[in-house]
Amino acid sequence: MGYKILEIEEGYSASFSLDNIIIKVNDKKARIPINDIDIVLINNIQSVISMRLVNELANRNILTIICDDKHLPNAFILPISGHYNSLKKIQKQYEWTNEFKNNKWNKIIILKINSQIELINHLGINNNEIRENIANEVSNGDEFNIEARVASKYFPILFGKSFIRKNEDTEFNKYVNSFLNYGYTILLSIVCRSIVKNGYDTRIGIFHKSFSNHTALGSDLMEPFRVIVDCAVYNLIRKLKQLDFFLSSDVKRKLIELFNKQIIYNKERINITLCIDKYVQDILDNDLKIEIEYLFDEY
Repeated sequence: MGYKILEIEEGYSASFSLDNIIIKVNDKKARIPINDIDIVLINNIQSVISMRLVNELANRNILTIICDDKHLPNAFILPISGHYNSLKKIQKQYEWTNEFKNNKWNKIIILKINSQIELINHLGINNNEIRENIANEVSNGDEFNIEARVASKYFPILFGKSFIRKNEDTEFNKYVNSFLNYGYTILLSIVCRSIVKNGYDTRIGIFHKSFSNHTALGSDLMEPFRVIVDCAVYNLIRKLKQLDFFLSSDVKRKLIELFNKQIIYNKERINITLCIDKYVQDILDNDLKIEIEYLFDEY
């Protein structure tokens, strides 16, 4: 497994030969060992990608993300089966009980809320809105909706009292939400890749359920890692001038490269994408106690 993110941004063509991704730009050619790559981001609708390369990326569980004409992630390519025992695992997934789902959702939400409190404390933001021990109130699949209550206070603490998640009534709200959405989409793609690698179906969720949501399980499992994107966006907003509040190539690159950073997972310092692989397996298969320490200074 590689740890590099390859972004194809100009009018390139890409093909595969002898374990290398071949990138052509006009008369120039570059060879990149495919084993060094973890994610391929195709960020130009004029790019031409060979079917042999697409198949090879899928066979090696290398995540391929395709952007639209606005340079926003629009689709991702995953193998139909990324695990030798996937049919057995998916059958087990269909049989998940409400008790199983509630238990898993409790763990996920407790990790998420604690990570949000940890970020606020790290940034030194005065916080009288969210109690330190509020995650202890999560129970029975979060029946009292503690997660949503915390989120309604968490985002205004980070981005100002006038900020509302998914509300674009001001220019500032519009751009901050676009930064968050871009980072979350990359994160969701990485989590879904890990779900398939571990033999599960992304459509069968724990908490999220919708006939139109084909990534319900990804939407569930990504929750504790959203804070990494939140931290990066907070830092970007503080550095940018008001006139620079748009999803520029530089901003997108910083959000993409974020997933090459490291994290401490169960006392082991590892790459974020590798951490997500371990986390998906641990929470669904191994039922291990999970400890995540975020290296906010690096994000």
